Amino acid sequence: MNTAQHQVNTLLASVWFMETARIRLYEIYAKQAIKDGYQQMAALFIEVAEQKRSHTKTIYRFMEELTTETSVSIKTGAFDNTLKNLEEAALTEQKEAGDIYSTLERMAWEADLKKIAVKIKLFRQIKLFYAGRFTTLAQNIKDGRVFARDEKVKWICRKCGFIYEGEKALKNCPGCEHPQAYFEILAENY
Repeated sequence: MNTAQHQVNTLLASVWFMETARIRLYEIYAKQAIKDGYQQMAALFIEVAEQKRSHTKTIYRFMEELTTETSVSIKTGAFDNTLKNLEEAALTEQKEAGDIYSTLERMAWEADLKKIAVKIKLFRQIKLFYAGRFTTLAQNIKDGRVFARDEKVKWICRKCGFIYEGEKALKNCPGCEHPQAYFEILAENY
């Protein structure tokens, strides 16, 4: 293994640890979203955590038979507010896509590790998507648009599937009696 490949492997190890920690953090954020009354946002945090599991598995495969030391810096903070959690997640995903993922992709290309470079490029694009999604969700909280829209939309209860059309989600589902937190705009993307 040459020096450039060793540097890529060391950075891969850092990314693996970073993303593994992010999986757990997003699971914690999901629990807070539930406490704050945002079931859909909780589900999206869990969805991203599950997708990151797939990313870390791929990265781990690239690191097979790797022996290296790396240090990972972790910024800790309170996670008692879904709006702050979304803003932090968006900022972190954006920053990592532009910093460590961009650097890793460039280094992998330079080391002629094409398979790694392509995967990291794809993961970087996914991180930018996550950043945009988290930003939009945070803005919806700020604008009071989580459970209200300016036009009629179809709302679906995540618990029982009851569908209601209106500008605002109902305070309680008439089907299962769960609170407004379980409503989201119906996505008909099939």
